[in-house]
Amino acid sequence: MNREPSMTGIVQPIDAPGSGHAGSARRAPLRRRNWRQAVWSVPLLGLLLVLFVWPLLMLLIGAFRSKAPFLPGEWTLDAWRVAFHNPGLLAAIWASVQLAFVSTLASLAIAIALAFVSERTDLRVRRLITPCMLLVFVTPGIFYAIAFTQLANPWTGLINDALRHGLGIATPWLNVQGWWGIYTVLILKKVALTYLFIAGAFRALDSSHDEASYLSGAGPLRTFLRINLPSLAPALTSIALLGLIAGLQVFEPILILGGPDNIVVIATLLLNLLGGGAGPADYAQASILSSLFVAFVALIYLGQLRTLGRKGYVSISGKFSRARLVSLRGVRTLVTFSVLGFLLVSFAMPLGALLFSSLQPYPGVYSGFSLDRYIGVLQQPRVVEAIRVTLVLGAIVGGVVMTLGFAVATLARQLGRRRQAAIRFATLIPLAMPGVITTVAISWAWLSIPAFAQLYGSIWLVALALIVTAMPFASQIALSATAQISPSLSEAARMSGAGPTQTFFEIILALAAPSFIAGWFMTALMVSGNLEVPLLLKSPGVNTLAVITYNLQSAGDYSMAAALLMILMLFSLLLWGASQTTLWAFRRARHLNNQRNKQRLLSIEAGTSGGLGNE
Repeated sequence: MNREPSMTGIVQPIDAPGSGHAGSARRAPLRRRNWRQAVWSVPLLGLLLVLFVWPLLMLLIGAFRSKAPFLPGEWTLDAWRVAFHNPGLLAAIWASVQLAFVSTLASLAIAIALAFVSERTDLRVRRLITPCMLLVFVTPGIFYAIAFTQLANPWTGLINDALRHGLGIATPWLNVQGWWGIYTVLILKKVALTYLFIAGAFRALDSSHDEASYLSGAGPLRTFLRINLPSLAPALTSIALLGLIAGLQVFEPILILGGPDNIVVIATLLLNLLGGGAGPADYAQASILSSLFVAFVALIYLGQLRTLGRKGYVSISGKFSRARLVSLRGVRTLVTFSVLGFLLVSFAMPLGALLFSSLQPYPGVYSGFSLDRYIGVLQQPRVVEAIRVTLVLGAIVGGVVMTLGFAVATLARQLGRRRQAAIRFATLIPLAMPGVITTVAISWAWLSIPAFAQLYGSIWLVALALIVTAMPFASQIALSATAQISPSLSEAARMSGAGPTQTFFEIILALAAPSFIAGWFMTALMVSGNLEVPLLLKSPGVNTLAVITYNLQSAGDYSMAAALLMILMLFSLLLWGASQTTLWAFRRARHLNNQRNKQRLLSIEAGTSGGLGNE
């Protein structure tokens, strides 16, 4: 017990923080805060376990069952004895690994070059790179692959027809079907994601490091290779990890471009094992392959954390200074034409091919252009129903997954490092599981409970699977947004009597509204282009635009499929416009509210100073 002399000269005891009435008074608010936090966090943690951990456990259980976990069966190890003696399984794994590494390295090199041109040079065309890459990124994978089939398929591809009619070349010069087409489409699509990921980090680098390098005699290229790239190691390794995972999970390009050559990778093999092929479903082998895939991705992720955790990569200073723009001098023309050529191949030509094909009466016919295909596709009841289902799923899944992502990010900030890492790992589990695996795991988890068996074939099971699939993306947006909000704001709200729920909605979401709305829009686009979940669940009344487009493409109706894709692109633009309008209205309302608060504060200060002057 501490003691302090009193005014009367007698030593009086001072209560320690944990003693007497003062200690009890201090513990009471703490107990009340812990109770409120438990009431808010326990259901959220339970929801995370149900959505992410439980399906993974059911997936592991399926590897030791003769039937799906929700069906009567026996415990057995037979699948483990025969799994790795299947030559088709080993070939699919090798094809996926090769595709993942080659596409990741190629896209990373191209994206780094584009980021350097965009952020470090004075070329005029650099302003076109970011918007074009953004549009390529928001284009769903299935639509991007179909655009290239319209452009360069060996029968009615627009480029081949132009060469045939213009130059008399009878043999198809370009063939997007097969491995070359798959590599091209996947690399171009991944370049957009990689560029958008590293461009912001490139822009945030401390320019004083560049200036110090220039003063030491190093040129722009040497500074870029010796200073900028090592400083970007965390961002580059993170996007490389995501690229490897995306390459291992690739599904739509294989389904669209690999069908004629019977190309099989992990995702399509899983679809065949689960009954998508001619043979009976083999749930145990699908579970084994899925479990090994998750373990492999987890090892890569842990290796990245362990490697980067030993080094420091501080490259952002508190004082901002714009980096010096490099003049390319002699290679300016070459770089300009290279950038324009890449944007032409990756963005302008695929989008133009879709638009042109949607106006054709039939593929290969270059007369009678009209809007009949648009009118015809909108007159089909299944298309109208698919549009309605896609919009409903996009709105529901986008709102739910972003709210859940921000709730998880807010909860993680209140916990210790180990618990925070565990929660983040739980939300990243779907990142290590292809869409086919995630759909199977969720179906097994929920259908194993008799009360939820009726969800099969309904829009709610599809929405649940899409929420889990989109959660890693939403959690990354939420973590980035909440990291910019000072914890003192939440503490001030709690000290003012606000509960956790009120603090979350009125402080966290209000301040992070731009990121929340942008994430909602991006998630809705991901939902509209997701093919694995609705295709695998095979619900007759829950067909989305992606499923209808794939069916039209498979039936050979390319013009109708192109018209439907352009309609979906129009919906995407409308959603983007709605999100931007909402952001503008929110910012305008917040600005007006701040102005009113300033005026009120000034009037109060003026009244106070006037009263003191009168006194």
